[in-house]
Amino acid sequence: MNENISKKVVFEKLFNAFNYGNLGMFIGAGFSKTVIDNNFSPALGWLDLIKKTSENFGIDFPNDDGLIGMSLPEVATHLCKSLADLKDVSYEEAKRLFKREICNLTNWLPSEKRISDFREIFDILSPSWIVTTNYDQVLETILTGKCKSLGPMNYFSAPRNVIPIYHLHGTRLEPESIIITQEDYIPLFRPNEYRQSKLAMTIRESTTLILGYGLGDVNVLSAVDWSKNIYTEENEYPYDIIQALWTSDPKKDAYKDENGNIIIEISNLEEFLNELILFIVEKQGEYDKQLKLLNELIGRLEEENKEFVESFVDDKEVRLELINLISRFEYHMITPYIQFLNVCMDNIWEKTSHNGAFNMYDKYLNIILDIITNYEFKKMSPRLFQIVANSLNRVLKYVGSGTYSREFGYSWDATSSWHLRKKEIPKDMINQLYHYSKQNIPNLGDRLEELVTER
Repeated sequence: MNENISKKVVFEKLFNAFNYGNLGMFIGAGFSKTVIDNNFSPALGWLDLIKKTSENFGIDFPNDDGLIGMSLPEVATHLCKSLADLKDVSYEEAKRLFKREICNLTNWLPSEKRISDFREIFDILSPSWIVTTNYDQVLETILTGKCKSLGPMNYFSAPRNVIPIYHLHGTRLEPESIIITQEDYIPLFRPNEYRQSKLAMTIRESTTLILGYGLGDVNVLSAVDWSKNIYTEENEYPYDIIQALWTSDPKKDAYKDENGNIIIEISNLEEFLNELILFIVEKQGEYDKQLKLLNELIGRLEEENKEFVESFVDDKEVRLELINLISRFEYHMITPYIQFLNVCMDNIWEKTSHNGAFNMYDKYLNIILDIITNYEFKKMSPRLFQIVANSLNRVLKYVGSGTYSREFGYSWDATSSWHLRKKEIPKDMINQLYHYSKQNIPNLGDRLEELVTER
């Protein structure tokens, strides 16, 4: 809890999720309050909303002492019972009237200027999904033409390039969907209840930015808790829960709360979002420059540049730098890299047929060893693994069985390299090569068996 995290680090986490495509947003009443700048009819938080509803029906709202020990759903249940007595109707009918009045009261929409201001923010942020406990249609107004509004009974799905806005507690367009009383919450906690499990899964598979919300809702808290316990394997995608918490005197640095969520304190939600999108635009520019250089490199791989082939064959640093880039940009690079690797390996192998060119086997072997000792097996493309295994089998036929073997017909340099470097090969890579070869390349399996038994 005492760990300080700089704002830049928090913004970088949000950019990484934005860039990866799994940035989600959890939006509460504080967001609507910020967007609706109407002093005459401001947006209301949950407590003020049920107070106003009670006032419109002429129901006495509990005083501060009366609220002690009561949750807001319990307060709403109490008010609906009071309304039933006042109107001499059933509790269910009173609850229906109460929810309809809430729908009437939440009919606030942003001005043209506020729509434009926040549309620009969301155009840049482009979240993969939005979950909100708000009943209003503020987000739908801002994201007109770019979103799909979903009620709590809908599946959390949307067409390509359309942002799903999931109203966890219902929407004012469907009064019966409103979740407000104690018994409304009960179905949310049924085993395997869709809304709860889907929310937990979605949070777990995303970086979630929480705005205008204090993580005070019990089913949201439980969804966050579930999300951290669904599966605990280390993920290879950006994952964090980041809450922008309003306070009049924000701390300079962010920090983690007792649940491991990152808290960044803010005094103005709009200023925070504008600062964030400026950071994202700048980082995107830097990333695009890197991508341009990467595409130039891919172009060199694809055009089979003779000079580049020679530098790859002769310079270990060039080979290792390519392996590092592939592990970072696999989806961009793996296909052209495999194509380029095949060209290089075929080029070397062709030279082994020249009289006395036994050193070519050594070049060939060292390229394979550079790959299998520096490329983590779990991240390696199956196709690349297959090529490496076949290539290793091909060259080991010309490698002697002993460290100092000087047998006729074998490459002495390759023999020396193999026995010097074979222990560098990671255990999981050796095991995978061995078991693959036992089924597909028996000769290679026999050669690797000693390395497996040694470990």
